[in-house]
Amino acid sequence: MKKYILLAGTVAIVLVISGCTNNKYSNETMNNKPTISNKTTATQKKSDSKKANEEVDKDLEASYKEINGIKKPNIEDARNFETSLKNGSVIMISRDNSTEKEVYNISMLDKFLDSFNNGKEGYVRIIKGSIVSGKLLVNKLDEYETDGKVIKVTVYDTYTDKNKFIQGTPGYFPKMAKTSSGNAIRYALLESKDTPDNMGATVISFDKNSIKN
Repeated sequence: MKKYILLAGTVAIVLVISGCTNNKYSNETMNNKPTISNKTTATQKKSDSKKANEEVDKDLEASYKEINGIKKPNIEDARNFETSLKNGSVIMISRDNSTEKEVYNISMLDKFLDSFNNGKEGYVRIIKGSIVSGKLLVNKLDEYETDGKVIKVTVYDTYTDKNKFIQGTPGYFPKMAKTSSGNAIRYALLESKDTPDNMGATVISFDKNSIKN
């Protein structure tokens, strides 16, 4: 009789342990499913968003009308501060490793923005860099054109070849916005007309007291 009781007890223990193990695996499997699903969903959303942006960019590029006879300064003129100042380029510099910024010809960017907002053609060059020992070292060089409906942006590589500005593939945007908060001013490119003005990719930002002309 004792043998039967002992045997029955052993079987019961085995069944309990087996049930707990199965339940553990079941819970782990169930708990892991949402994690995998969430990761997949997030990745898919990111991929879909990227594709959507690429499609918008293609549509903007297709609708953009190239400006004939637009007068652009020689690209190498961007290395000369005085020449760039005279040809209307927007310039933001620091001097001799100072952290203080100086901004010149910002009115030309306002003029460009006004042209775009009024459906007119426009062009402006923006140079960012520093003046060291009297020489302008260009860190960033961008050109902006508009047919009055779309903004075309061409970014130049200023690092790969120190003796040559390398033109990149143009990007296209439906809107540019200027915002100010206290002493700060910011211009930004927006991915859609519905994007809030205080978002988007920064074109240039600075404090009002940085403006020199």
